[in-house]
Amino acid sequence: MDPSGRLSVRRQTSFGARHFDDPVPVTTQAIMDRFDPSLSAQDWVMNDPGRRDRCYAVLMLSGRAHIRLRQGTIECRAPALVWLPLGETQAVSVAAGAKGYLLSVVDDLVARHCGGGGGAVVGSGGVTGSGMAQMVVGLGGGLPLRFAADTVHNVTPAEGSDNLALLARSFDAIRAELLQNALGASTVVGAHLQIILTMVLRLAEGVMEQRDKHRPGSITFQRFLQVLELHFREHWNVADYAGALGVSERRLGSAVMRATGKAPLTLIHERILREACMRLEQSPLGVAQIAYGLGFRDPAYFSRFFKRYMGEAPGAYRRLRRAEERVRDDTFAAWP
Repeated sequence: MDPSGRLSVRRQTSFGARHFDDPVPVTTQAIMDRFDPSLSAQDWVMNDPGRRDRCYAVLMLSGRAHIRLRQGTIECRAPALVWLPLGETQAVSVAAGAKGYLLSVVDDLVARHCGGGGGAVVGSGGVTGSGMAQMVVGLGGGLPLRFAADTVHNVTPAEGSDNLALLARSFDAIRAELLQNALGASTVVGAHLQIILTMVLRLAEGVMEQRDKHRPGSITFQRFLQVLELHFREHWNVADYAGALGVSERRLGSAVMRATGKAPLTLIHERILREACMRLEQSPLGVAQIAYGLGFRDPAYFSRFFKRYMGEAPGAYRRLRRAEERVRDDTFAAWP
């Protein structure tokens, strides 16, 4: 990052990190680049191991952008806000003359400020419940911000609207905090992340309602999936989920079984394993750090849990998948 606050951008940008005395400075967790109209396109590539623990947000104030995902692409025209969760983004290209912001933020920072409240963790004794009897759907006045953060969104704030002005102020405020890196910068950045994800929910509300109408299963099952997405890192047990939904364990079990043919606990474990596999494949963090990030108190227990379901230890799984990825990289030309 240069003194003006911009990253060094030209063709391929490296989201790097400066070193500060603070052991976890916010500038190692979030990076903002403001792009102004230029005569040529500006491109960022995010699919190397050093950037796989990050979410991205793109705010387009003018012009067009092309975003390549792990599966598919997004073509957007300003005004637009695109939220890209962990592991989805491969590359971003903005056309000549475009104006806006690109935010890179580690998923742990998103989870800390936009996830649910504290809950149970897993120790050597197994999965334990949090004992909560009501649903905690994240910060921001009960809004399901963590649920929004785990989904790709491409929303359109109206030109000249208060929503667009608020988004621009939040992106600019995050940029200013990263430049200053003053006391409490992480808290301020987290607060503006909540605003950005609240705008995502507000602007995507109709789309989310329409999606829910066509989602298979009963309302109880749909709500279970939403709460699971918010709290799987806290290792709630089935009783906790039933209590949060206001139904009995038996009713919850019946709803999940009718929709999937599986018990609720199976879906809970599968969600944890899916996240674990994605982080092992795409995050540069060590196995122990990934275990802690998934709510496991004991990395050894995480390894046993993973091996019991996947048939191999986390380290072996990671080595095999990365070997397969190197073979693919040698086979196909890199983008762009």
